[in-house]
Amino acid sequence: MKPPRTLLIIPALLLAGCQTPAPDVTAKTFSYRCDDGRSVQASYPDADTAVLTLAGHAHRLHIARSADGARYVGDTWQWWTKGMHDASLAPLKPGETYASAPGVACHAP
Repeated sequence: MKPPRTLLIIPALLLAGCQTPAPDVTAKTFSYRCDDGRSVQASYPDADTAVLTLAGHAHRLHIARSADGARYVGDTWQWWTKGMHDASLAPLKPGETYASAPGVACHAP
């Protein structure tokens, strides 16, 4: 005896709901040069995430509250953009969600 079709569809739907969406491989990457000579590549795979590449290491940051511009925090960094050409990079101390250390200005050409 064959199982009813609905019994076959339900597990497929449950599995589909558990899948993590694939990262947006078409996300545009912006290159910045900071006032301290450091280079930063920033990409934005979705509206809530920035992926920064510093010295060959990728850091995933998440959107944070900001009164001006877009601020991202995580993985020991704060990245604060003002438009797509000006940004600030600052280290986060353990437990911080808002950088107490002064940031360095970064600019996209």
